[in-house]
Amino acid sequence: MYYFIFNPAAGAGRSKKALQTAEEYCKLKKAEYKVAYSEYPGHSIVLAQEAVGKGYDGIISVGGDGTVLEVTEALKNTDEILGIIPAGTGNDFKYSLGVPQDTREALDIIFAGNTRRIDIGLLNGEKCFVNIAGTGFDVDVIKNTNRVRRFITGSAAYYIGIVLSLFGYKFAKLKLTIDGRKIERTALLVAAANGKCYGGGLFVNPKANLSDGLLKFVVINKISKPRILMELPKLQNAHPEQIKELEEFTCSEVLIESDRPLTFNVDGDIYGSTPMSVRILKNALNVFCAAD
Repeated sequence: MYYFIFNPAAGAGRSKKALQTAEEYCKLKKAEYKVAYSEYPGHSIVLAQEAVGKGYDGIISVGGDGTVLEVTEALKNTDEILGIIPAGTGNDFKYSLGVPQDTREALDIIFAGNTRRIDIGLLNGEKCFVNIAGTGFDVDVIKNTNRVRRFITGSAAYYIGIVLSLFGYKFAKLKLTIDGRKIERTALLVAAANGKCYGGGLFVNPKANLSDGLLKFVVINKISKPRILMELPKLQNAHPEQIKELEEFTCSEVLIESDRPLTFNVDGDIYGSTPMSVRILKNALNVFCAAD
């Protein structure tokens, strides 16, 4: 039996259609399932914790990357298997696992039963992430987007958030300790990447290896604000190496300090503040994924 954790708020309510399709497909395939409804932020953690050790064939997140993150909090360092049905707004982590957007195709991967253990990241020794954690311009965009969503919905809110950040963002002065090596940078953003992309398809780590015990730490140094819009397509097309201000470091741990408090984008959620330590937890999560 599969245990679905469904977030009705994901994807501005579009997740309801994904759940309906999933239930119909399970019945067609004669797959037994149970649905638990996430009713508030953090509830998916509780629901997943309740499912651990109950003998389910898989614990399935039906929502966005935020729902995946909450379920991961409960399943890390266990033998339970996480499955993903992408039903949120960004759904960036699916690219790293080879999970299709289509609900039936995502279920086919779960039913096929191909699994692997993957690494996850850990912030300040307590907050985990499966995909990417970072700070800088992207966090500013998220905050501005959330402000305008009271009046404007959909992708228009995101683009307005970008414009507002272009006018108001102040570059951060950072002290970075990367596996013991200390450097200083004035940066547009930094990202500790386990997975391939974030921010709705910005590929900062297109060659991600989820099981190598390492992070790819990406720094985009200060650039002129008009050029930001010119550089974004390079990330969308999975060519971060074409941005001359971009540096990348392969490491297992990094400490990020800044000249002012900076909050973090953690798999789409806003969390914490600098100083922030980031390290990798090797083979901490069991997941359904596409066959190699």
